[in-house]
Amino acid sequence: MIVNPSEFNYRLALGSLIIAIIALAAFGFANYRDIKSDTDFIKQEKKLLRQELSAFISQYDALELENDSIRLQYDTVLDRAQSALDSLNDIKADVALLSHVQSELLFLKRQSKTLGIDSLNLLIADLENKRSEISNELTRQTKLSQQLRSENRFLNKLLESGTKIYANSFHAKVFRENSNGQLVLTDRANKADQIEVCFVLGENPLVNPGNKQLFIQIVGPDNNVINDLGAIEFGDLSLIYSAKISVNYANKNTEVCTAIPGSDEFEKGLYFVSVFENERRLGGTQLELN
Repeated sequence: MIVNPSEFNYRLALGSLIIAIIALAAFGFANYRDIKSDTDFIKQEKKLLRQELSAFISQYDALELENDSIRLQYDTVLDRAQSALDSLNDIKADVALLSHVQSELLFLKRQSKTLGIDSLNLLIADLENKRSEISNELTRQTKLSQQLRSENRFLNKLLESGTKIYANSFHAKVFRENSNGQLVLTDRANKADQIEVCFVLGENPLVNPGNKQLFIQIVGPDNNVINDLGAIEFGDLSLIYSAKISVNYANKNTEVCTAIPGSDEFEKGLYFVSVFENERRLGGTQLELN
């Protein structure tokens, strides 16, 4: 078989061209697939980074900070996060840009953690200061309360004492009755017939006016009560008295006098006179008979 050399060369060139076209098409398809895959990856990464940065920014926007220094640092971090988010909107974003944004996001997260610790430490310090202030205030209030209770007790006692009657100007005289029935002063025990006790109830507008029950007790040299009228009980206390009188008290100075006879002959020596309002002793005096 005779082959035309020019025809053979033509077929060989055509075959080589076809093979080259097929190889080029295959290479182009492979490149297209790789490019499409890279594009999809970039889109997905942009979406994820955008979501993370948006959540990061939203979290910072929700913070309410009172400390100026910490708030300034938070604002700086927020600006960097917003800048990183804005860069993702660049239509020409590529793998290098995504890598930069990822690094920025990691930095921001570390910075956020550090600021969170600083904020927590400041919060703890602030709480400690407030606890100390509250403790000091509680101590002050406790002392003030104790002082007020003490003053209240004092005022109650003062008020209680201020609403009671008081007496002054106590004096006692001894009289004998002469043949004419007149009372004559004496200091002789064997001549004495009675002892006159006088005193003054002081003015006190705080006392309830009305009848006041008073008791007079005279104790002789032998420690016996003169003109013993018996004992009266006041709770656990008892009082042996020589005389009992009722005085109409009108909140003014009121002079009171009463005579107490001797049940037996008076003895020489000292006589002690006491005046009581119920069980409370108002005062007294003493006298001596020869």
